[in-house]
Amino acid sequence: MKGFSALIPAAGVGRRLGQGPKVWLELAGRPIFVWVVAKFAALASEVVVAVPAQDMHRAAALADEYGLSVRLVEGGDTRQESIRRLVLAAQCEQVLIHDGARPFVTSVLVEKVAAAGVKFGAAAAFLPAEVPVARIEAGRVVEHFHSANMALFQSPQSFDRAALLPLLNEAQRTGALRQSILQLWLEAGNEVHTLLGEKTNIKLTTEDDMVLAELFTGYLGR
Repeated sequence: MKGFSALIPAAGVGRRLGQGPKVWLELAGRPIFVWVVAKFAALASEVVVAVPAQDMHRAAALADEYGLSVRLVEGGDTRQESIRRLVLAAQCEQVLIHDGARPFVTSVLVEKVAAAGVKFGAAAAFLPAEVPVARIEAGRVVEHFHSANMALFQSPQSFDRAALLPLLNEAQRTGALRQSILQLWLEAGNEVHTLLGEKTNIKLTTEDDMVLAELFTGYLGR
């Protein structure tokens, strides 16, 4: 499926993992950057990646080495600002945002989210909770929820570019910062169509995640 811009925020420094920016780490002999860009290059009209300023030449060299068609933008100080810059740079009316540290997403899920985004205006992958969920404050459970009503945010996430950009610009103006762009979208009163995520579509954040990543390499090319 074409007709959308794939936007990949990959400007994080990987503090929790402690091995530098995660997109430069290798899985199955290739940098994560290469796996992610190659997957989306086969599905999207364009791929735009936000990387740290000091890594622009490194990303360009990898793209050239592996024959990847990608545009690079300098990332911001926060993930949200990196995404704002990516949306500004996008050339398609529909944008699909995907974490640069989620290399195991399948092409099937990407295409489902993209199609749902066109139909509903916004769509995203969510991983259902399989056990009850607790809200904790100061080390105490203060509220609990049945698993049937809970799900974890994943990516990709699809949006109408013209509707998303003003929200990002306003958030930059006011200093509103959210963990996910979906939160800005929902807080503005917009709806999101949900799709079933994938257990293997993990975000590489900690050393434990990298251990799992070695077990999931078969999903890199799917």
